[in-house]
Amino acid sequence: MHLIAQTRRLILLFALFSFLTIAQGGIPSILIHEVAWMGNRQSPSQQWLELYNNSEEPVLLEGWQLVSETSGWTLRLAGRIAPRQTLFLATGSAESIAGVPVQQRLPQPLQVEGEHLILRDPAGQVVDEVDRWHAGESRRFATMQRVHPYAAGTLTESWKTSTIRYDHGYGTPGFRRPSSASGQQLYRVLHDQNSINIFFNQSALTSLAFEGNEANHRVNLEDRIIERIRQAQHRIDIALYDLNLPDVVDALIDRAAEGVQVRLLIDSKSPSDGERDERYRMMRVYIERMKRGRDGIVGTADDIHVFANSPIFAAEDSRYRRQHGMPAQPEWDPVTLQLGSRQVTGHLLAEGALRSPGVYFAPGAQMHNKFVLIDDYRVLTGSMNFTETGIYGSRQDRLARRPNGNSNNLIDIHSPSLLRAYRQEFDLMWGSDRAQPQPEMAKFRSNKPRDQQPHQIELGDARVQVFFSPGYDVIPAITEYVRTSAQESIYFCIFAWSDSALENAIKEKYEGNPFDNQGERTGFRVKGVFERIFWNQWWSANLNMEGRVAPRVSDNNPNIRWRNKPPVLRDREIRKLHHKYMLIDADTAHNPTVITGSANWSRNANEINDENTLFIHDPLIANQYLQEFYARFVQAGGYVNGASAVAQK
Repeated sequence: MHLIAQTRRLILLFALFSFLTIAQGGIPSILIHEVAWMGNRQSPSQQWLELYNNSEEPVLLEGWQLVSETSGWTLRLAGRIAPRQTLFLATGSAESIAGVPVQQRLPQPLQVEGEHLILRDPAGQVVDEVDRWHAGESRRFATMQRVHPYAAGTLTESWKTSTIRYDHGYGTPGFRRPSSASGQQLYRVLHDQNSINIFFNQSALTSLAFEGNEANHRVNLEDRIIERIRQAQHRIDIALYDLNLPDVVDALIDRAAEGVQVRLLIDSKSPSDGERDERYRMMRVYIERMKRGRDGIVGTADDIHVFANSPIFAAEDSRYRRQHGMPAQPEWDPVTLQLGSRQVTGHLLAEGALRSPGVYFAPGAQMHNKFVLIDDYRVLTGSMNFTETGIYGSRQDRLARRPNGNSNNLIDIHSPSLLRAYRQEFDLMWGSDRAQPQPEMAKFRSNKPRDQQPHQIELGDARVQVFFSPGYDVIPAITEYVRTSAQESIYFCIFAWSDSALENAIKEKYEGNPFDNQGERTGFRVKGVFERIFWNQWWSANLNMEGRVAPRVSDNNPNIRWRNKPPVLRDREIRKLHHKYMLIDADTAHNPTVITGSANWSRNANEINDENTLFIHDPLIANQYLQEFYARFVQAGGYVNGASAVAQK
């Protein structure tokens, strides 16, 4: 009966909307879309409203007026509104609200008790009106939001109270229409404390989004990073596995020249291979540029401080150095250092960590982090290496700003508490909390303290745990979380997966049995996409999932085949599938959780490499990752409707 009544109500509303459309001569080209008559958490006096261009053509606002019948003021509108975009109007003196620029000022504050607003076109005709506040809530600072452009603004049925979070309350300032610059689908960037932004550089299926929760996708991740770097006022700490993005390098040099302290922690590569590896050789030139600063002189105030997990030596090819604006010869005197079991001679560019007195760590194990810390409040991390291939694909793509690189995700979180956890880890590897590193105190790999507990951070309605490797046993923590907390589904995109304990925990959920080639389907859903270059590796988890016998075994990679093959697919990305994320119960009400970061699911990532991994417990973030996951899954040959997905041979 309830469904029938609801259906009848919808039919009546549609008929009413149709009548109003005919009576008014069509759907308004511009309408009053959203009103924050209650202000926001920053201040109740920061009221705002939006006018929305509901047409496919730009509308010039010359001659248009917004009139308050209640307060007696008239605002002459100016400028233009692009198709499907908004004009943002506000009270007060703020230049922007939640990152949305204020385009015009309302003449007076809106009356909280109610206001009669009329929108008139240049001919004086009433295009839209709101006769009172039909929705909205002052306690939660939730806006009054238009339900449908067909509905007249004087009907209560035309409005709802927003349930979509933004920086200062609930609402959609700026309206959720993607920026189309360079093909980007950038719906929203949040800025306030406890805000979480997720960016994907490849596609997402936004049809799966909760209302107003479309995933930011096809995003130029370098632009997002540079924007945050330019916002730094005091200090930047940046820990990277790789770096060959000249615009990031320039942005860091510029901030250091303006007095911002910049510390770069970088992964070393084998000196014996360096001259044959163009990417690493280029990275060493960039490191030297940063150490010289904007003035090009070593040892001056604008220099960036650089440290590595093992010493890095300057590139020595004089012709190559001159081609990239460096002096023909390195300025540093040659030194001979003990790197592990062998001695290496070269011009020392960046100090490394000491394993023991007089002996440095040898290159090999990876400082695999990819995170940026801005001042005392912002953390950027994720799966993306700071390289042309990681973001763009090629130099030509970089110059054209086309994000055709490896499939990656970037997480941008405003949280002083989370930043303190990351800075503690950075200082542990740096050996100091000061500008200059201390090699004898630096802790990498086996020198790190063991049996550490994850940091627990509350971010508004979201809860985040952060693990660092080694020392935090993150892969066993993921395995235990699967065993104890996963209720209905696990979806994943993974670059490399060799840990069999994690795989076996998922097998037991999926088949109810942890033993080789045994079990029956339980109804638990498992779907995934693997990077194709590892698809046939003897250690890759997909072999067991497909019921194949691996040609080799080890204590961490036994043959425990799945009897019932889940829809796990080999990727078909433009380049590499570089993600490392798992979604647990993302499409359910059972604590939807995203596990992501720099770590692949392997023993090396847990016990040897320096890594960071986040557990994000939040249904909105899980839903954004779900949109990205299904785009990867469908591209690999799967289907959104689950059970019909077919694995690729």
